[in-house]
Amino acid sequence: MRQILKKYFALFLIPVLFSCSSLHSKYDKNELKGFYSYMADAAIFYDCESGNKYSVAFEGDNIALEKAYLEVSENPGEKILVTLNGHFISRNKMEGSGTEDVLVVTKFINIWPNVDCAKNLGTANLLNTFWALRELNGKSSEISSGLEKDIHFLIAPDNKIKGFTGCNNFFGTSVFSSDSLKFNQIEIALKICKDNMEIEAEFLLVLKNIIRYKIYGEYLYLYDKNGLVAKFESVYF
Repeated sequence: MRQILKKYFALFLIPVLFSCSSLHSKYDKNELKGFYSYMADAAIFYDCESGNKYSVAFEGDNIALEKAYLEVSENPGEKILVTLNGHFISRNKMEGSGTEDVLVVTKFINIWPNVDCAKNLGTANLLNTFWALRELNGKSSEISSGLEKDIHFLIAPDNKIKGFTGCNNFFGTSVFSSDSLKFNQIEIALKICKDNMEIEAEFLLVLKNIIRYKIYGEYLYLYDKNGLVAKFESVYF
């Protein structure tokens, strides 16, 4: 009798386990890639693979995702590519009847400004990268227009820094750890510039006050004690 019961129990248990496994694979994902948008306390994820749109739950690692998004977004509701680990769960709709699939972020991986779903993702290194200035104190890419070359800097493996201010070449040293960054002993090769002295002075003042940095994809964001002050793009030759 006991053997018969075991047989029937096994026959009952196998379909149940198979059903649970199918349900798990339907809603659980490992790494996801898609566009994230946040505005008016509403977060949306647009999945690159399926093209579907999902509301994002305000739990799990969404705090880290939202923080990174707010650091790099330039307009409310802007769509920016992100990578993350997460899973989908069915919940009651906030408006109307019925249920909907909602994304729960289990781990925020990275955010990729100015990148679309089709582009191969890579992250630039702080060291040995030509960082070209794209925004300074809220002023955009027109900063370097008309110059002989981009305003830029490069940090060598020995932490020495060199670059171009828009008027003069400069050099100095840097100290960094984790997300902190400080430029020291900056000196310039003096040359009189008719049109670019103001931008040079502003750029050097910004570098002097930098305290931390973030790299998202191919973009470097520099911050002083008040927030974001400069954005750079990696350039390869």
